[in-house]
Amino acid sequence: MKKLKFYLIALLITSLAFNQDQGFDKSIKDTEAKINRLKDSINSGNKEVEKLKTQSKKTKDIIELTRRNIKNSNALINAYDKKISLYNKQLVNLENAIIRNNQSINDIKKSYEIRSISLYKNRNNDLSNYIFNSKSFSQMIYRLKYFNIISDINQKSVDKIKTSQKFNRQKTSEISGLLDKVEESKNSKKTEISSLNQKKKYQEKLLKQLKNEENEVKAEIAAQLKQIDALEKLRKQIIADKEKYNEKQLASLKRIDRDIRNYKGKLDWPVKGKVIKSFGPQWNPRLNTTLDNPGIDISARATLPVKSVFDGYVSTITFIAGYGTTVIIDHNNSYYTVFTHIENLLISENMNVKEGQNIGYVSNDNIIHFEIWGNNQKLNPEKWLANGN
Repeated sequence: MKKLKFYLIALLITSLAFNQDQGFDKSIKDTEAKINRLKDSINSGNKEVEKLKTQSKKTKDIIELTRRNIKNSNALINAYDKKISLYNKQLVNLENAIIRNNQSINDIKKSYEIRSISLYKNRNNDLSNYIFNSKSFSQMIYRLKYFNIISDINQKSVDKIKTSQKFNRQKTSEISGLLDKVEESKNSKKTEISSLNQKKKYQEKLLKQLKNEENEVKAEIAAQLKQIDALEKLRKQIIADKEKYNEKQLASLKRIDRDIRNYKGKLDWPVKGKVIKSFGPQWNPRLNTTLDNPGIDISARATLPVKSVFDGYVSTITFIAGYGTTVIIDHNNSYYTVFTHIENLLISENMNVKEGQNIGYVSNDNIIHFEIWGNNQKLNPEKWLANGN
Protein backbone atom coordinates (compact mmCIF):
# COMPACT_ATOMS: atom_id res chain seq x y z
CA MET A 1 0.00 0.00 0.00
CA LYS A 2 2.83 2.38 0.85
CA LYS A 3 4.48 1.68 -2.49
CA LEU A 4 1.15 2.23 -4.29
CA LYS A 5 0.74 5.61 -2.58
CA PHE A 6 4.22 6.58 -3.66
CA TYR A 7 3.49 5.64 -7.26
CA LEU A 8 0.29 7.71 -7.22
CA ILE A 9 2.13 10.79 -6.02
CA ALA A 10 4.99 10.18 -8.47
CA LEU A 11 2.49 9.94 -11.28
CA LEU A 12 0.90 13.21 -10.23
CA ILE A 13 4.28 14.94 -10.02
CA THR A 14 5.54 13.72 -13.40
CA SER A 15 2.33 14.76 -15.13
CA LEU A 16 1.92 18.19 -13.54
CA ALA A 17 4.42 20.05 -15.71
CA PHE A 18 2.54 19.34 -18.89
CA ASN A 19 -0.70 17.67 -17.81
CA GLN A 20 -2.95 20.67 -18.30
CA ASP A 21 -1.44 21.56 -21.66
CA GLN A 22 -1.72 17.93 -22.66
CA GLY A 23 -5.37 18.00 -21.59
CA PHE A 24 -6.04 20.97 -23.82
CA ASP A 25 -3.99 19.49 -26.66
CA LYS A 26 -5.71 16.13 -26.30
CA SER A 27 -9.12 17.82 -26.37
CA ILE A 28 -8.12 19.80 -29.45
CA LYS A 29 -6.69 16.68 -31.10
CA ASP A 30 -9.77 14.61 -30.23
CA THR A 31 -12.07 17.36 -31.52
CA GLU A 32 -10.10 17.67 -34.76
CA ALA A 33 -10.18 13.87 -35.14
CA LYS A 34 -13.97 13.93 -34.73
CA ILE A 35 -14.22 16.74 -37.28
CA ASN A 36 -12.05 14.80 -39.74
CA ARG A 37 -14.11 11.65 -39.22
CA LEU A 38 -17.28 13.63 -39.84
CA LYS A 39 -15.76 15.20 -42.97
CA ASP A 40 -14.81 11.74 -44.23
CA SER A 41 -18.32 10.58 -43.49
CA ILE A 42 -19.75 13.61 -45.33
CA ASN A 43 -17.52 12.91 -48.34
CA SER A 44 -18.73 9.32 -48.36
CA GLY A 45 -22.29 10.59 -47.96
CA ASN A 46 -21.92 12.99 -50.90
CA LYS A 47 -20.58 10.14 -53.03
CA GLU A 48 -23.54 8.02 -51.95
CA VAL A 49 -25.92 10.87 -52.87
CA GLU A 50 -24.35 11.14 -56.34
CA LYS A 51 -24.61 7.38 -56.74
CA LEU A 52 -28.28 7.46 -55.70
CA LYS A 53 -28.94 10.36 -58.09
CA THR A 54 -27.37 8.39 -60.94
CA GLN A 55 -29.50 5.36 -60.06
CA SER A 56 -32.59 7.59 -59.81
CA LYS A 57 -31.90 9.09 -63.24
CA LYS A 58 -31.48 5.65 -64.78
CA THR A 59 -34.68 4.52 -63.10
CA LYS A 60 -36.53 7.62 -64.37
CA ASP A 61 -35.26 6.93 -67.90
CA ILE A 62 -36.49 3.33 -67.64
CA ILE A 63 -39.89 4.53 -66.38
CA GLU A 64 -40.16 7.05 -69.22
CA LEU A 65 -39.16 4.44 -71.80
CA THR A 66 -41.68 2.02 -70.30
CA ARG A 67 -44.40 4.68 -70.48
CA ARG A 68 -43.60 5.30 -74.14
CA ASN A 69 -43.70 1.56 -74.83
CA ILE A 70 -47.08 1.32 -73.09
CA LYS A 71 -48.36 4.28 -75.10
CA ASN A 72 -47.10 2.75 -78.37
CA SER A 73 -48.60 -0.62 -77.45
CA ASN A 74 -51.95 1.00 -76.69
CA ALA A 75 -51.78 2.78 -80.05
CA LEU A 76 -51.11 -0.58 -81.73
CA ILE A 77 -54.07 -2.11 -79.88
CA ASN A 78 -56.26 0.73 -81.17
CA ALA A 79 -54.97 0.04 -84.69
CA TYR A 80 -55.63 -3.68 -84.19
CA ASP A 81 -59.18 -2.87 -83.04
CA LYS A 82 -59.76 -0.86 -86.24
CA LYS A 83 -58.44 -3.75 -88.35
CA ILE A 84 -60.59 -6.21 -86.44
CA SER A 85 -63.64 -3.99 -87.01
CA LEU A 86 -62.79 -3.72 -90.72
CA TYR A 87 -62.21 -7.46 -91.09
CA ASN A 88 -65.47 -8.21 -89.29
CA LYS A 89 -67.33 -5.88 -91.66
CA GLN A 90 -65.68 -7.55 -94.63
CA LEU A 91 -66.62 -10.97 -93.27
CA VAL A 92 -70.23 -9.82 -92.83
CA ASN A 93 -70.27 -8.51 -96.42
CA LEU A 94 -68.79 -11.76 -97.70
CA GLU A 95 -71.30 -13.77 -95.72
CA ASN A 96 -74.09 -11.67 -97.20
CA ALA A 97 -72.64 -12.14 -100.71
CA ILE A 98 -72.44 -15.89 -100.17
CA ILE A 99 -76.06 -15.88 -99.00
CA ARG A 100 -77.11 -13.88 -102.06
CA ASN A 101 -75.19 -16.17 -104.41
CA ASN A 102 -76.78 -19.18 -102.78
CA GLN A 103 -80.15 -17.55 -103.32
CA SER A 104 -79.33 -16.92 -106.99
CA ILE A 105 -78.28 -20.52 -107.51
CA ASN A 106 -81.45 -21.63 -105.79
CA ASP A 107 -83.48 -19.34 -108.07
CA ILE A 108 -81.81 -20.79 -111.18
CA LYS A 109 -82.34 -24.30 -109.88
CA LYS A 110 -85.95 -23.45 -109.20
CA SER A 111 -86.35 -22.11 -112.74
CA TYR A 112 -84.91 -25.35 -114.10
CA GLU A 113 -87.26 -27.32 -111.94
CA ILE A 114 -90.26 -25.34 -113.25
CA ARG A 115 -89.15 -25.81 -116.82
CA SER A 116 -88.54 -29.51 -116.25
CA ILE A 117 -92.00 -29.90 -114.74
CA SER A 118 -93.53 -28.06 -117.69
CA LEU A 119 -91.74 -30.26 -120.18
CA TYR A 120 -92.76 -33.32 -118.25
CA LYS A 121 -96.37 -32.25 -118.29
CA ASN A 122 -96.19 -31.70 -122.06
CA ARG A 123 -94.06 -34.71 -122.80
CA ASN A 124 -96.36 -35.77 -125.73
CA ASN A 125 -95.17 -32.66 -127.42
CA ASP A 126 -91.55 -33.17 -126.75
CA LEU A 127 -88.84 -30.73 -127.60
CA SER A 128 -88.10 -32.37 -130.93
CA ASN A 129 -91.74 -32.07 -132.06
CA TYR A 130 -91.71 -28.47 -130.92
CA ILE A 131 -88.64 -27.72 -132.96
CA PHE A 132 -89.53 -29.79 -136.07
CA ASN A 133 -93.12 -28.61 -136.16
CA SER A 134 -91.88 -25.14 -136.87
CA LYS A 135 -93.69 -23.42 -139.73
CA SER A 136 -90.46 -22.71 -141.45
CA PHE A 137 -86.84 -23.72 -141.39
CA SER A 138 -85.80 -20.39 -140.07
CA GLN A 139 -88.29 -20.71 -137.25
CA MET A 140 -86.88 -24.12 -136.43
CA ILE A 141 -83.35 -22.73 -136.37
CA TYR A 142 -84.47 -19.87 -134.20
CA ARG A 143 -86.22 -22.21 -131.73
CA LEU A 144 -83.18 -24.43 -131.55
CA LYS A 145 -80.82 -21.47 -130.92
CA TYR A 146 -83.21 -20.09 -128.33
CA PHE A 147 -83.17 -23.26 -126.28
CA ASN A 148 -79.38 -23.52 -126.61
CA ILE A 149 -78.89 -19.91 -125.62
CA ILE A 150 -81.19 -20.23 -122.65
CA SER A 151 -79.45 -23.39 -121.54
CA ASP A 152 -76.01 -21.82 -122.05
CA ILE A 153 -76.98 -18.66 -120.20
CA ASN A 154 -78.29 -20.65 -117.29
CA GLN A 155 -75.13 -22.74 -117.16
CA LYS A 156 -72.87 -19.68 -117.39
CA SER A 157 -74.84 -17.96 -114.66
CA VAL A 158 -74.46 -20.95 -112.43
CA ASP A 159 -70.73 -21.20 -113.23
CA LYS A 160 -70.25 -17.48 -112.57
CA ILE A 161 -72.07 -17.69 -109.28
CA LYS A 162 -70.02 -20.75 -108.26
CA THR A 163 -66.83 -18.91 -109.19
CA SER A 164 -67.99 -15.96 -107.07
CA GLN A 165 -68.85 -18.30 -104.24
CA LYS A 166 -65.41 -19.89 -104.44
CA PHE A 167 -63.77 -16.46 -104.38
CA ASN A 168 -65.94 -15.31 -101.47
CA ARG A 169 -65.14 -18.43 -99.48
CA GLN A 170 -61.41 -18.05 -100.20
CA LYS A 171 -61.62 -14.38 -99.21
CA THR A 172 -63.55 -15.31 -96.09
CA SER A 173 -60.88 -17.86 -95.16
CA GLU A 174 -58.14 -15.32 -95.88
CA ILE A 175 -59.76 -12.56 -93.85
CA SER A 176 -60.56 -14.98 -91.02
CA GLY A 177 -56.88 -15.92 -90.95
CA LEU A 178 -55.88 -12.25 -90.88
CA LEU A 179 -58.45 -11.60 -88.17
CA ASP A 180 -57.03 -14.43 -86.05
CA LYS A 181 -53.50 -13.04 -86.47
CA VAL A 182 -54.60 -9.51 -85.56
CA GLU A 183 -56.48 -10.77 -82.48
CA GLU A 184 -53.44 -12.84 -81.52
CA SER A 185 -51.22 -9.74 -81.91
CA LYS A 186 -53.70 -7.71 -79.88
CA ASN A 187 -53.74 -10.27 -77.06
CA SER A 188 -49.94 -10.41 -77.17
CA LYS A 189 -49.80 -6.61 -76.85
CA LYS A 190 -52.23 -6.73 -73.94
CA THR A 191 -49.96 -9.23 -72.19
CA GLU A 192 -46.97 -7.02 -73.00
CA ILE A 193 -48.76 -3.94 -71.60
CA SER A 194 -49.58 -5.86 -68.42
CA SER A 195 -45.91 -6.79 -68.07
CA LEU A 196 -44.85 -3.20 -68.83
CA ASN A 197 -47.24 -1.86 -66.20
CA GLN A 198 -45.77 -4.26 -63.64
CA LYS A 199 -42.28 -3.15 -64.64
CA LYS A 200 -43.27 0.51 -64.39
CA LYS A 201 -44.85 -0.08 -60.98
CA TYR A 202 -41.66 -1.77 -59.74
CA GLN A 203 -39.44 1.00 -61.15
CA GLU A 204 -41.65 3.69 -59.57
CA LYS A 205 -41.38 1.90 -56.23
CA LEU A 206 -37.61 1.64 -56.69
CA LEU A 207 -37.42 5.35 -57.56
CA LYS A 208 -39.34 6.21 -54.38
CA GLN A 209 -36.93 4.08 -52.32
CA LEU A 210 -33.92 5.74 -53.96
CA LYS A 211 -35.38 9.19 -53.26
CA ASN A 212 -36.03 8.24 -49.62
CA GLU A 213 -32.46 6.94 -49.27
CA GLU A 214 -31.11 10.10 -50.89
CA ASN A 215 -33.14 12.28 -48.49
CA GLU A 216 -31.97 10.23 -45.51
CA VAL A 217 -28.31 10.58 -46.54
CA LYS A 218 -28.80 14.32 -47.15
CA ALA A 219 -30.42 14.69 -43.72
CA GLU A 220 -27.51 12.80 -42.16
CA ILE A 221 -25.03 15.05 -43.99
CA ALA A 222 -26.91 18.13 -42.76
CA ALA A 223 -26.77 16.81 -39.19
CA GLN A 224 -23.05 16.06 -39.55
CA LEU A 225 -22.43 19.58 -40.89
CA LYS A 226 -24.14 20.94 -37.78
CA GLN A 227 -21.94 18.67 -35.64
CA ILE A 228 -18.84 19.96 -37.44
CA ASP A 229 -19.99 23.53 -36.86
CA ALA A 230 -20.49 22.80 -33.16
CA LEU A 231 -17.12 21.00 -32.94
CA GLU A 232 -15.35 23.87 -34.73
CA LYS A 233 -16.81 26.25 -32.16
CA LEU A 234 -15.75 23.88 -29.38
CA ARG A 235 -12.25 23.65 -30.86
CA LYS A 236 -11.94 27.44 -30.97
CA GLN A 237 -13.22 27.61 -27.40
CA ILE A 238 -10.68 25.03 -26.21
CA ILE A 239 -7.87 26.94 -27.97
CA ALA A 240 -9.09 30.14 -26.33
CA ASP A 241 -9.30 28.41 -22.93
CA LYS A 242 -5.79 27.05 -23.42
CA GLU A 243 -4.48 30.51 -24.24
CA LYS A 244 -6.22 31.97 -21.18
CA TYR A 245 -4.86 29.15 -19.02
CA ASN A 246 -1.34 29.64 -20.34
CA GLU A 247 -1.61 33.39 -19.77
CA LYS A 248 -2.83 32.73 -16.24
CA GLN A 249 -0.07 30.21 -15.64
CA LEU A 250 2.52 32.59 -17.04
CA ALA A 251 1.21 35.37 -14.82
CA SER A 252 1.35 33.03 -11.81
CA LEU A 253 4.88 31.95 -12.65
CA LYS A 254 6.00 35.54 -13.05
CA ARG A 255 4.80 36.25 -9.51
CA ILE A 256 7.28 33.64 -8.22
CA ASP A 257 10.36 35.82 -8.20
CA ARG A 258 12.75 33.47 -6.42
CA ASP A 259 14.32 30.18 -7.50
CA ILE A 260 13.86 27.40 -4.95
CA ARG A 261 17.06 25.74 -6.15
CA ASN A 262 19.01 28.55 -4.49
CA TYR A 263 17.45 27.80 -1.08
CA LYS A 264 18.56 24.25 -0.42
CA GLY A 265 19.00 23.82 3.34
CA LYS A 266 17.24 27.15 4.02
CA LEU A 267 13.54 26.29 3.61
CA ASP A 268 11.12 26.71 6.52
CA TRP A 269 9.56 23.59 7.99
CA PRO A 270 5.96 22.89 6.94
CA VAL A 271 4.79 22.24 10.52
CA LYS A 272 6.17 22.19 14.03
CA GLY A 273 6.79 18.61 15.06
CA LYS A 274 9.18 15.69 15.13
CA VAL A 275 10.38 13.54 12.24
CA ILE A 276 9.27 10.01 12.98
CA LYS A 277 10.15 8.51 9.59
CA SER A 278 13.07 9.73 7.54
CA PHE A 279 13.56 9.78 3.79
CA GLY A 280 14.56 6.60 1.94
CA PRO A 281 14.51 2.87 2.87
CA GLN A 282 12.86 2.13 6.21
CA TRP A 283 12.93 -1.22 7.99
CA ASN A 284 9.50 -2.42 9.07
CA PRO A 285 9.92 -5.07 11.77
CA ARG A 286 6.20 -5.87 11.84
CA LEU A 287 6.22 -6.72 8.14
CA ASN A 288 9.84 -7.89 8.25
CA THR A 289 10.60 -5.91 5.11
CA THR A 290 12.17 -2.66 3.89
CA LEU A 291 9.87 0.07 2.57
CA ASP A 292 10.94 3.17 0.69
CA ASN A 293 9.75 6.49 2.08
CA PRO A 294 9.69 9.19 -0.69
CA GLY A 295 9.56 11.96 1.94
CA ILE A 296 9.48 12.44 5.67
CA ASP A 297 6.71 11.83 8.22
CA ILE A 298 6.38 14.56 10.86
CA SER A 299 4.48 13.90 14.06
CA ALA A 300 2.43 17.00 14.87
CA ARG A 301 -0.53 17.89 16.99
CA ALA A 302 -3.87 17.98 15.21
CA THR A 303 -5.13 21.41 14.15
CA LEU A 304 -1.60 22.86 13.99
CA PRO A 305 -1.23 25.07 10.88
CA VAL A 306 0.60 23.64 7.87
CA LYS A 307 2.60 26.18 5.89
CA SER A 308 4.08 26.47 2.39
CA VAL A 309 7.86 26.13 2.54
CA PHE A 310 8.45 28.43 -0.46
CA ASP A 311 6.70 30.71 -2.94
CA GLY A 312 4.64 28.85 -5.54
CA TYR A 313 1.15 28.11 -6.79
CA VAL A 314 -1.19 25.27 -5.94
CA SER A 315 -1.24 22.92 -8.91
CA THR A 316 -3.17 19.98 -7.43
CA ILE A 317 -5.51 19.21 -4.58
CA THR A 318 -6.67 15.58 -4.49
CA PHE A 319 -7.50 12.71 -2.18
CA ILE A 320 -5.33 9.57 -1.96
CA ALA A 321 -6.47 6.60 0.10
CA GLY A 322 -4.18 6.18 3.10
CA TYR A 323 -2.79 9.71 2.64
CA GLY A 324 -6.02 11.66 2.83
CA THR A 325 -6.15 15.13 1.33
CA THR A 326 -3.00 15.74 -0.70
CA VAL A 327 -1.71 19.16 -1.83
CA ILE A 328 0.98 19.70 -4.48
CA ILE A 329 2.62 23.14 -4.86
CA ASP A 330 4.59 24.05 -7.98
CA HIS A 331 7.70 26.17 -7.36
CA ASN A 332 8.80 26.46 -11.03
CA ASN A 333 11.70 24.75 -12.79
CA SER A 334 10.03 21.32 -12.22
CA TYR A 335 10.27 21.55 -8.44
CA TYR A 336 7.30 20.55 -6.30
CA THR A 337 6.42 20.08 -2.64
CA VAL A 338 3.83 17.55 -1.49
CA PHE A 339 1.71 17.67 1.70
CA THR A 340 -0.60 14.85 2.88
CA HIS A 341 -2.81 14.22 5.94
CA ILE A 342 -3.95 17.83 5.75
CA GLU A 343 -7.45 19.16 6.37
CA ASN A 344 -9.48 22.39 6.55
CA LEU A 345 -7.69 23.78 3.52
CA LEU A 346 -7.27 27.53 3.17
CA ILE A 347 -6.22 27.35 -0.47
CA SER A 348 -7.58 26.22 -3.86
CA GLU A 349 -6.07 24.97 -7.09
CA ASN A 350 -4.23 27.54 -9.30
CA MET A 351 -3.86 29.83 -6.31
CA ASN A 352 -0.52 31.51 -5.60
CA VAL A 353 1.01 31.03 -2.16
CA LYS A 354 3.88 32.66 -0.37
CA GLU A 355 6.58 31.18 1.80
CA GLY A 356 5.21 30.64 5.31
CA GLN A 357 1.58 31.02 4.19
CA ASN A 358 -0.86 28.84 6.09
CA ILE A 359 -2.42 26.35 3.63
CA GLY A 360 -4.38 24.15 6.09
CA TYR A 361 -4.19 22.18 9.32
CA VAL A 362 -2.86 18.86 10.60
CA SER A 363 -5.55 16.18 10.48
CA ASN A 364 -6.60 13.96 13.36
CA ASP A 365 -3.95 11.49 12.20
CA ASN A 366 -1.47 13.74 14.06
CA ILE A 367 1.00 13.39 11.24
CA ILE A 368 2.09 15.30 8.15
CA HIS A 369 3.76 13.50 5.28
CA PHE A 370 6.01 15.92 3.34
CA GLU A 371 7.92 15.40 0.07
CA ILE A 372 10.14 17.47 -2.24
CA TRP A 373 10.54 16.62 -5.92
CA GLY A 374 12.97 18.08 -8.46
CA ASN A 375 13.07 17.16 -12.15
CA ASN A 376 10.82 14.15 -11.49
CA GLN A 377 13.18 12.83 -8.82
CA LYS A 378 12.25 12.48 -5.14
CA LEU A 379 14.61 14.47 -2.90
CA ASN A 380 15.46 14.20 0.77
CA PRO A 381 13.43 16.99 2.43
CA GLU A 382 15.73 17.16 5.48
CA LYS A 383 18.57 18.30 3.21
CA TRP A 384 16.40 21.18 1.94
CA LEU A 385 14.82 22.27 5.22
CA ALA A 386 16.64 24.62 7.58
CA ASN A 387 18.17 23.02 10.67
CA GLY A 388 15.99 23.14 13.71
CA ASN A 389 12.21 22.75 13.95
